[in-house]
Amino acid sequence: MKIFIGLLLFLSLGFGFEYNLKPKTITKGVYCFFGKLDKIKKENAGNIVNTCFVQTKEGFVVIDSGPTYAYASQAYDKMQNIAKLPVKYVIITHDHDDHWQGNSFYKSKGALLIGPRTYEQNVVASMQTRMERILGKELYGKTKIVKLDKIVDDNLTLQLGKTIFKIKQLEPIAHTKGDLIVYLPSVEVLFAGDLVFNGRLTSLRDGSLLGSLEALKKIDAYHAKFIIGGHGYKTDSHATHTLQAYLTTMKKKILEAQDKDIGMENITKKITMPKYKSEKLYDDLFKRTLVDAYKELEMMEDEE
Repeated sequence: MKIFIGLLLFLSLGFGFEYNLKPKTITKGVYCFFGKLDKIKKENAGNIVNTCFVQTKEGFVVIDSGPTYAYASQAYDKMQNIAKLPVKYVIITHDHDDHWQGNSFYKSKGALLIGPRTYEQNVVASMQTRMERILGKELYGKTKIVKLDKIVDDNLTLQLGKTIFKIKQLEPIAHTKGDLIVYLPSVEVLFAGDLVFNGRLTSLRDGSLLGSLEALKKIDAYHAKFIIGGHGYKTDSHATHTLQAYLTTMKKKILEAQDKDIGMENITKKITMPKYKSEKLYDDLFKRTLVDAYKELEMMEDEE
């Protein structure tokens, strides 16, 4: 098996990584590529994220451009198999680098790039991204950092032909300080970015437990037929429920522990939440998320 994986990696380095992207139809005119429930590795070339595209008569709108230039190029080829249309807009849901590093490819095709203020604040052209560091120069390839054409500070309504895209930041801080959702009223589809995970656990390293829970409530209030998260395969109207239950339970257990004067140094020994051990990346993310949530709730208590 190790020899086989090594051979695949060798071939990918020599001839360009083949992502084998297969668009899944969500509803009429709405398609997504679903990434692996894993962390970034050379073996997956960063394909851990869900990216989507919407077909209109005038062209495509892409939601999150993916981890590399090569990924975006291959996604574009799949779009052209569906319809020979240009990509008019790319909407970035937040500034984590697995979601937007295909931007330079779409920019080369003339697309306008739209995203949150935090992209402008946190993404610097000279920076080495996590993706580049892990993948290396060969897999990172032609990937470049480019500026956005339009910044969304609160909300924006975009129309392409008859299709309306409602872009909105629901909370000041949730998964990050700049999470955008994209809602299509005509087909009742909501693209939630990393406000919604299922099948694998989330991180709060740049976010907020309380803000995430508030954002999930607001997403549910749309009563969308389809909710598409940044990671995970569930896309129905209940796609938020697993993450809501996870974060709600974590909050409850932390508050109970704090009432019993259990300090942060002991919290990961007292709280394990075994129900979620079957979720991908439990061993990588659970303890860190628990500590981050503990700090936030402790600070909230101190302020009161």
